[in-house]
Amino acid sequence: MTLTQGSIDQYLNWLSANGGSPRTEKAYRTDLEMLLAHLAANHPNLATDDELELAVAGYLTDLRTRLAPTTIHRKLAAFRSWGKRSGRPAFLAGYRAPTPPAPEPHPLPEGIDGVLRMISCAGTPQHAAVVALCGLAGLRVSEACAVRPEDLDMADRILLVHGKGAKLRRVPLSDAAANAILPTLLAATPGEPIVGFGERRAREVITELGVSAKLSRRVASHDLRATFATAAYNKSLNLRAVQTLLGHANSKQTEVYTGVSVAQMRDAADVA
Repeated sequence: MTLTQGSIDQYLNWLSANGGSPRTEKAYRTDLEMLLAHLAANHPNLATDDELELAVAGYLTDLRTRLAPTTIHRKLAAFRSWGKRSGRPAFLAGYRAPTPPAPEPHPLPEGIDGVLRMISCAGTPQHAAVVALCGLAGLRVSEACAVRPEDLDMADRILLVHGKGAKLRRVPLSDAAANAILPTLLAATPGEPIVGFGERRAREVITELGVSAKLSRRVASHDLRATFATAAYNKSLNLRAVQTLLGHANSKQTEVYTGVSVAQMRDAADVA
C-alpha cells in the first residue's frame, strides 16, 4: 500500500461516485496531498504498510501541537478512509485523536424575527430564497443552493431535500418559508437550481443581509440553520422531529443546534 498522487486521485473518484460531498472531497484532497508531501520529504524509503502507518501516526501527532482537534479528526478520517479503500481496513484504527471541545449552539439572538428581518432586506428574490431555505426550513447552504423547481410541491408545501451522502428527506414548509421562496420558484428554469448561485456566494449573501438587517452579530449560514432548529424544538419539544427535519444521523448532532437561552435555563433551575 503506497500513497501516491495516483492513489489519491483514484480514491477521490471513488468517494465522488459514492456520494461524497464536493466540500469533503476538497478537504480530503488537501489533507492527503499535504501528507504525501510530508512523506516524500521526511520518509522517502517506507518499505511496508506498518512503516507507512507509523509515519502517518507520527505526522498526526506532530500536527496536534499546531492544529485544532476538529482538524485532526478530519485528517484522521481522510487517512483512514483512504487506507480502507487501498486495501487495509484497519489503517490507523488504533490512533486516538484529541477530544474536541463541545461545540456551542449559535442561533441568532433575534431568533426567527432576525431571519424575517434579513428576508425583508433582500435585494433579489434569490437572496430572500436562500435565507428562507436555511433559516425557515433548516437547510444546509449546500442543500439550499441545490434546490430545483421539481423538488418543491407547493400544493402540499413539501420540499424534497437532497442531503449529505445522497440522502433524501421531505421538509414541510411554513407559510412564511413558502411565500419567501415562491417568487424565485416562479421565475426558475426547470432542472436548474432556483437560487442561481453557488455556496460561496450564498454565504456572502447571508452575512451581508445580517448586516443590512442590523442584527447584533455577524451571521453565517449555519447560524440560520441553528435558529430554525432552536425555534422548531422550542415549539414542538420533539427532538426526534427536529432531527428528521435537519437530516441528522443521530440526536447528538441535533442537540448542538438547539440552543438554550439563559432565560430558559433560569426558568428550569427555579425549582424552589
